[in-house]
Amino acid sequence: MKILLIRPPYSRLKGIGQSPYFPLGLGYLAAVLEKNGFEVKIYHAENPHSSEENIVTDAEITFWHRSLAQRRYLETIKNSNHYVWKEAEEVICSFQPDLVGISVLSSEVASALNISKICKRYRKDCWVVWGGCHPTFLPESCLLYPEVDFVIRGEGELSFLEFCQNLEGKIKLTDLSQINGLSYKKDGRILHNRPRALIENLDEIPFPARHLILFPEFFDYRALGSMITSRGCPWRCGFCSSRNFWQKKVRFRSPENVIEEIKGIQKRYKINYLMFWDDCFTANRNVVLKILRGMIKSKFNIAWRTATRADLIDEELLSLMKRAGCTKLEIGVETGSPRIQRLIKKDINNTQIKNAFHLLCQQNVPSGAFFMAGFPEETKKDLEETFTLLKQIPSSEIAFNIFDPMPGSELWDRCIELKLIPRNPDFLTFRFWPDNHFMKFLEKERFNKIVKEMATWVFRYNNSLRNRIKRLRFLIIFLIKNDPLLLFRKIFSFLRGRLKLPLRVGR
Repeated sequence: MKILLIRPPYSRLKGIGQSPYFPLGLGYLAAVLEKNGFEVKIYHAENPHSSEENIVTDAEITFWHRSLAQRRYLETIKNSNHYVWKEAEEVICSFQPDLVGISVLSSEVASALNISKICKRYRKDCWVVWGGCHPTFLPESCLLYPEVDFVIRGEGELSFLEFCQNLEGKIKLTDLSQINGLSYKKDGRILHNRPRALIENLDEIPFPARHLILFPEFFDYRALGSMITSRGCPWRCGFCSSRNFWQKKVRFRSPENVIEEIKGIQKRYKINYLMFWDDCFTANRNVVLKILRGMIKSKFNIAWRTATRADLIDEELLSLMKRAGCTKLEIGVETGSPRIQRLIKKDINNTQIKNAFHLLCQQNVPSGAFFMAGFPEETKKDLEETFTLLKQIPSSEIAFNIFDPMPGSELWDRCIELKLIPRNPDFLTFRFWPDNHFMKFLEKERFNKIVKEMATWVFRYNNSLRNRIKRLRFLIIFLIKNDPLLLFRKIFSFLRGRLKLPLRVGR
C-alpha cells in the first residue's frame, strides 16, 4: 500500500509567515510506516518550489502587511486554478497513493480540505485520514466533511500504523473499534474509539524519515535540522493546547538518543544548523545538561536555537548552551500584566522575566521574546503594562502576535463562555484576527489602535542596525569559523528576500 503524508500550505498561500521546516510529526509517522514495510513519501506543500516564490518572514515585514496576508490566504482557498493546488494535484496523481494522511492545524482547515478534495478527485476510493492538533480536539467536525474518511487523535505513530496494517490485511481486526485513537464514520454515525496510551519510551521511535521528503532540493538550508528532545509540556498556559494534546504528560528522549540523531543528520545531510522544537527545551535540567555536554564532547560545530521559559535558565545552563553552539534562545513572555499572567496561568512574574533577559545579556546569548495581545479579558491597562515590559527587557528580537483562540486550550473554552466565539464554529468560514476580535472589554477599533502603536515600536526595534548586529554577531562569528559556505547562503537568502519584498507586499 502506498501512503502519502501531507502538510497543507498556509504561509505559502499568504506569502508571509514562518520559513517552512521539515514536518517532524509526519517524519516520525513515515519512519514507523517505512520500518513496517509500507511505501511512503512526505509532501510538504508549505514549501516553495521556485526561487521566484518567496515567503517573507514575520520579522522582516510590518505588522499590518501580515494582517493583509490572511485575506490573501482566504482568496487563494477559493481559487481552484492557483498554482499550489495544481502542484498538489500533480504530486498526488504522480505518486498514486492508496491512502493520504494530512496533518492539520486549526488555521489550515480550509487548505487541508482543498487537498482532501483533490485526493477524492484523483481517486474516490483513496482513503483520506486527518491527524494533528485540530482533528484531535474536534474530530466530530472534521468527519462531517465528506472528503475526510478517518481521524487519528493524539500521538499518531501506533494508531496510524495499526490502522494501515489493518487496511492492508497485515493484521486481522474484527472491527475498527479495536484501534485506539481512531475516529470514523459507520452507518451514518461518527464513532470515537478509546484514546491511545502514549508511547512510554520515546527512544523506541525511529528517527524522522527525512530521506522520504519530496523535493528536498527546494528546502531552506535549515529545514532538515528540525529536532525535538521531548514531547509534552508540564505547564498550564491557557492559550496553548499542547499540554492537553500530550495528555498532560511529559516524556524525554535519552541524551544518548538525541546525540545519535544529531550525528546521523550531520553525516547524511552535512547540516550545521539545528532547531529544537520542544515546547520547553530546559524543562528537565538534568536531561538537558547531559545533552549539552554530549554535544560539546562530540565537537559537532553546529549552530542551533530553541525556546524555553524565563524561570528555567541559569548561569551554568546558558554557559553550556553557548559552548554547545546555541545562537538564539527564545522566551515566552506573552504579557506584562500581572492580572493577565494570572488569568492565562502563565505562572511567572515580571521580575523573573527581567532577570532572565539580563542573564542572557550577561552570558552574551542572543535572545528572542514572544509577546501576545488580545486576550479575552484583557483591558487597556493590561496592554499598557505589556508595552512597558516590552520596552524594558533587553531582548535581541521581539515577536509580537495577536491572540487567536485554539481548540484544546483553556482560553478556547473561555471564549465560548464569554460568547466571543460560537460553540461549534465552521472553520471554513471562521475568521481569525484581523477579521475577528476575541476581547470582552475592548472594542476592535480601540484595540487595533493600541496594538498598531505597539507593533510599530517592535518593528523599528527589531530592524534597527544595533539590534540586527546584536542578534547576528554570535551566529556570524560561529559560521565564519565553522561553515563559511552556510554564511554565504544565509546572506544570499536574506538579500533575495529583501529584493523581492516590494513585489510580494503589493500583490
